[in-house]
Amino acid sequence: MRIADIENGMRHVNIEGKIVNMNGYMLVVDDESGRMFVRYSQRNLEKQIEKGNRVRISNCQAVSYSGILQLRIQPNGHIAVR
Repeated sequence: MRIADIENGMRHVNIEGKIVNMNGYMLVVDDESGRMFVRYSQRNLEKQIEKGNRVRISNCQAVSYSGILQLRIQPNGHIAVR
């Protein structure tokens, strides 16, 4: 799915893109259609990630915090480096 097509409340969202920023347990992922904040936890990682990695992120829910659309990875979701 393209980031530009994601709407609040969507479930089971999967995206691919490049990590352009990281801060704690928040990523900014870019897929040429847009950028999206992605909240994750350590259990969602298959291996260590870093800025500049191309990743596939699976099983997310789109949520809005303070009017900003974000993806929250579900407990059984994961981030895989491509």
